[in-house]
Amino acid sequence: MPSIEESTMAVHLGDNIDPEIESMCESLQKSYALSPSDLFYKIESYRLELAGKCDISTVPVTKQLLDDLRQEFQAQLERKQMKQRSANGGTAQIGSSLAPGVTPAKRRFAGSAATPTPLKSSPFSDKNSTFATRTDAGKVLETLNGEIEIDRLHTSPEKAKITAFMDIKKYQYRTMRQVLLEASEYLDERIERFAELIQEQLADEVRKSDKPDAVLVTAAENLSNPAAITHEDVIVVGRIVSDSVHAADSSKVNETSVLLETSRRLGSGARVPFKLSLELQGEGKQQVSLSLFPGQIVALRGCNPSGSMFIVREVLSFPALPLPVSPLRTLRQTASLPTRMIIAKGPFTTQDDVAFAPLTELIDQCISAKADVVILLGPFIDGTHRCLVDPSKLPYANLNTLEDLFRTTITAELRRLESALPTVQTFLVPESGEREAVQRHVSFPTPPVGDAKKTLGMPKRSKWLSNPAFVAVNSSVLAIANIDILMQLSKVEYLHRVGANDIVERNILARGVKNLLQQRSLYPVFPGQPDVPLEISYLGLAEMSVARPDILIVPSDQRYFAKVVDNVVAINPGALTKLRAAGTYAVVDIAPLEDTKTAVADSGEAENELIFHKVWERCRVDIKKI
Repeated sequence: MPSIEESTMAVHLGDNIDPEIESMCESLQKSYALSPSDLFYKIESYRLELAGKCDISTVPVTKQLLDDLRQEFQAQLERKQMKQRSANGGTAQIGSSLAPGVTPAKRRFAGSAATPTPLKSSPFSDKNSTFATRTDAGKVLETLNGEIEIDRLHTSPEKAKITAFMDIKKYQYRTMRQVLLEASEYLDERIERFAELIQEQLADEVRKSDKPDAVLVTAAENLSNPAAITHEDVIVVGRIVSDSVHAADSSKVNETSVLLETSRRLGSGARVPFKLSLELQGEGKQQVSLSLFPGQIVALRGCNPSGSMFIVREVLSFPALPLPVSPLRTLRQTASLPTRMIIAKGPFTTQDDVAFAPLTELIDQCISAKADVVILLGPFIDGTHRCLVDPSKLPYANLNTLEDLFRTTITAELRRLESALPTVQTFLVPESGEREAVQRHVSFPTPPVGDAKKTLGMPKRSKWLSNPAFVAVNSSVLAIANIDILMQLSKVEYLHRVGANDIVERNILARGVKNLLQQRSLYPVFPGQPDVPLEISYLGLAEMSVARPDILIVPSDQRYFAKVVDNVVAINPGALTKLRAAGTYAVVDIAPLEDTKTAVADSGEAENELIFHKVWERCRVDIKKI
């Protein structure tokens, strides 16, 4: 009699299962060491992902589906082996082994160095692709400020004015040469900068008050050491860390494992446990919930009567970054006509093939929408794509390098875009990590792809940006972080609730954006996640030090969204493709300045007067299905 484990697959898939499908299931179990129940759960998970919002019954278990699942298993196995080889000092070649020292961008396929010739057909069947058979292309899934109607009949014949706020030379650092002293100095200086901010704020409150609080008066001059014994309330500043000594748990905190780490000046770098009081107060003396995550800088009021535990009674808010402003004369030159941007996040082709049909469709939409600026976020050539794992399945003949693949597919589409729209400007932001196959530099922060015009054949009006990037498009300031910081924050965040009526931002995505703005950084988490190689000494390049951006672009695997958070338009365009299915992209329209409440009369106004951009009031965002 067969055991329960042996009969599980038949029980789940039915007794009338096709013999060929049953045979393929047995092969998958043997090849990847899976029990029947484990394989069934993976099949169901894959079907749910392909079905999306439709019923799972619309995705039957077929030979094609099992073959696709086998490719996914193989790609996961290759990624695991690649990480292991990279950890040992070498770099993995696609489809086979590669000698140490060869960069991912130079991985070679079998074939000659001749010009690649695209084929008309794909090795995978398009008729089974959910992207090819989609019925909701162009559907608007979410809209921000839908009441704003943009008149595109009066568009500018000139290119949008672009201003970059990054020093690209600072991104050209050498990886794997991190100096511990420099890293520790950056972490220490970050605490000191926030300490100065809170002291300036407290000093301002003391000056404005007739009867200032003695605790505030003392803290405005000198902050206290949370490790010292204190019976009266004091104010301290430090970094949230976990007490776990295990690497796998070092990024997680909870009420019992959270510690406050001081700077060398404020507390000799000591780490002190702290307890959150049930009467936890916030600004305005209201009950507030507290969002905590490793790396967060906080200012707390409380005492340490025993010397071993700091009791927190109040959470102090750091001063918010100012809103961006520009001289009136500049806004009249750059914000007198509407601006349309289209933002899309890779991968730009499905797992079926590398024909880049979704990218072709996106470029068609950019042309029909007459976009002024197109922002494309990597990965562009996905190093984990199953066609790159098995080069024999590539739909191109005589393909030699990944740069050849980029030129044949992505560069060709960019040239078509520029031919159709003479004033369009395209910006490409690489993804940090191993997935971006054409980028040699995998650490975050990440510089632009080097010598792209020569190696990738980039057209004239298509430029690579760093990751993160800070640019202004017609005076609207954009901050772009092509790293899934929102997902990482959701994994490590601990939300301390103090009551049913406390003040809390219940939307986890909006809460994540708020944390980025309050911490003045596009990557405030420390330590980072294992799949994110951080260069700690250079994380200052990800900080927002002068003003809040008008638009914050934070692509994430979490659900697409467009929200206004603290007067900042935050956008997650979603991925353009999801395995074999179609994804989403964002269309951003910014109305002219004179059509909004920010308009300023000509009479009596100085040309040099600084005017708030107020983009959140005149910006419409549509999240669309590709």
